[in-house]
Amino acid sequence: MDYTGIARHLHNGQWYAAINDFRSPLLSWMIAAGSFFGSDLVRVGKMLNILSFLACAGLLYCFAKSLWGSRLAASIAVLWFSLCRGLTAVAVEMVTPDLLLAAAVLLYFLVLLRCLRGGGNRYWLLLGAAHALAYLTKGFALPWLALCTVVAVLLSSPPRRWAPRICLAAAIPLLVAGTWAGVLHSKYGVLTTGTQFKANFLEWTVRAYDNPPDRKFAILNDTKTYRDEYGVNDPMPPGAWPWRYRFNPKEAVAKLAASEVQNLPKALKELLIVITPGGLLAFALVLTGLVRHTAETTVERTVAVVIAFGVVTLCLAYCMLVFDGRYLYPVIPLVMAVSVGLLLTKASALRSTAAALLVIGLVISMTYSSSPYRTLDRDFQISCYRAGEMLRGHSGATVASVGSGPYQEHGVGWEAGYKAAYFGDRWLIAATDQMPGADKTATLLDDLSKAAPDAVMIWGRPADVQYRNLVHQIVLRSGEASVGVLTDPSVGEVGTAVFFHQR
Repeated sequence: MDYTGIARHLHNGQWYAAINDFRSPLLSWMIAAGSFFGSDLVRVGKMLNILSFLACAGLLYCFAKSLWGSRLAASIAVLWFSLCRGLTAVAVEMVTPDLLLAAAVLLYFLVLLRCLRGGGNRYWLLLGAAHALAYLTKGFALPWLALCTVVAVLLSSPPRRWAPRICLAAAIPLLVAGTWAGVLHSKYGVLTTGTQFKANFLEWTVRAYDNPPDRKFAILNDTKTYRDEYGVNDPMPPGAWPWRYRFNPKEAVAKLAASEVQNLPKALKELLIVITPGGLLAFALVLTGLVRHTAETTVERTVAVVIAFGVVTLCLAYCMLVFDGRYLYPVIPLVMAVSVGLLLTKASALRSTAAALLVIGLVISMTYSSSPYRTLDRDFQISCYRAGEMLRGHSGATVASVGSGPYQEHGVGWEAGYKAAYFGDRWLIAATDQMPGADKTATLLDDLSKAAPDAVMIWGRPADVQYRNLVHQIVLRSGEASVGVLTDPSVGEVGTAVFFHQR
């Protein structure tokens, strides 16, 4: 709920607190602006997500058509994009900046194509504007697209034009990044352009601050220290600690290599599933063909090589940290735009094989047992909505959460307490996604006494003896409390909310 929480900050006048979020300021601002058309910020966020998906489809058509001059190739690229596994599901079930970034990246490559076809200096400036837009969408785009720009200039221009074109393309991104760095410096006292690369590197790869030593609770996590009343966590720990941390380079390189070994296979597997083996084969065939015939297809060759470079660098950069399939969204439509160029080549056994593998891959992705097209048959967050409604029906401002929701694979597992608190307009001040054993019940009760929330949600199923015992112990120890059952329309009881009368 980070982005809708940030928008709630803006909507409620907490401008300074919200404007400093740097994970995706553009998406946060768009949700805040959309709040004037509807008070349900989650709905606003999801509508923007759907519009981002549609923008990707439209920009993909324009890019593929401009690249190959074929409406048929462009139409097939859009059809492929619409049918590939997971994208349509993410478009309707999540609020994420990755589809918005994909649209900004497609716009960047559309402008780059015009630059390479002799568009003049103003198009190199426009390329920088598209770059800056992508950067505001997600900080990772600043260094990533900067590398793509440099490679494109080096491949397409004589040496005497390198410096002017790079300077033109860098002017707007540097201006926007410098301004944003000044805003962030005013809060954190550290100059940063907003990328969380170092913080994530320390957390996921070096693991320098997995377990803070100054824990307030024995079992619960003190979420009040890093999440505010709107459900937003500060993207930089107190004191901008990661930016000042000095690590051992030898240790960091070793762990970086280990992280790449662990995550790269995941990224390649995701590419293989989403783009399909036929799609990757088509991309390789088109790229190889363009490189072999540089005289006739200079611009197309440059674009394809830059896209291939972008895919490799994006995968390597993200796999240094922790991999998520959504990180590939900016490059998926680009690979598709290049791959459909195979339609314009001479008929061959390889072309037929790639087409057949593509069709088979799409059919399998839509029909296998865990495909989103088969499993996403309802809204899995209904229990969170109902819990939020119950929280709003009782007095109080804070809540704690124990245990996990019923649909871990659909984002209602450890996240259930956070989502229910957001929908209930409560500050989640303590949480754990583990159901403690009988020997730790007393310790958990002591933690709850220290946290002193106005309510606590315990997530579990009636068949779980420890869940029932924990609910009983909490009610018994509180002396006077109201109890409400948290339910899901498909599985029934998924938890219990206990509201304390004297806090």
